[in-house]
Parts: sequence; structure tokens; C-alpha cells
Amino acid sequence: MDTFLNRIIRAAKLDVHLFEEVEADSSAMGQATLVVILSSLAAGIGNGLELGFWALIVNTIAALVGWYVWAFMTYFIGTKFIPEPQTEADQGQLLRTIGFSSSPGIIRVLGIVPGLGSVISFIASVW
Repeated sequence: MDTFLNRIIRAAKLDVHLFEEVEADSSAMGQATLVVILSSLAAGIGNGLELGFWALIVNTIAALVGWYVWAFMTYFIGTKFIPEPQTEADQGQLLRTIGFSSSPGIIRVLGIVPGLGSVISFIASVW
């Protein structure tokens, strides 16, 4: 099994094999959850550190809630609303793959560099 850091790097490189790997590996749920937490914390730091502690907390929680809403909508639309005949996914598979797909968001911590916040946020979102 790959190391956690290796999986984060492979996810950031958009390695399709990594996403198939974590989809099949139910033990990767903890790692996927940690990626989401790190990405959300990075967004909180990058977007709100200069505004104080409470802005950091609010931005981190907002990023976590936003991720969860996105994951739920993706699951619902993909499996209930417009599934293909061969669509076969459960919530765990989806949460693990979408969790690792959040790895580029970790660069949002660089938003603390003056003048880079919106640029970094845009890059992480598009990535």
C-alpha cells in the first residue's frame, strides 16, 4: 500500500490509477478524510488568517461544509438522477475518490502570501 503522502501527490497529478485504487480500498477512508480536512484547513488559513482566529475557524468549516455538499450532490446526481446502466458506486467509494481529489486544495495555504490569495484559490479550484 502506498504511503499517504505518495497518494496525495498522485491525486494532485490526477493519476487515474490512484483514484481506482482508493475507490477499491475501503481502508483509505481515513486518509481521504484527512485530505479533506487538510485542504479545508489550508483554505481557512489561506483565506482568513489575516482576519483573525474566528475567520480561520469559519473559513475552515465553510470549506468542509462546501466539500460535503459537493460530494453529496455528485453522488445524488451520478447515482440517482442521471445514472448510466453500468453505474455502480456506493457512498464510501465516492467519498474516498472525491476526498483525494481535494488534494490540490492544500496549496490554498499559500493564500497567506500577500496578493496571491485569489490567484491560489482560483488555481486550486480549477486544478
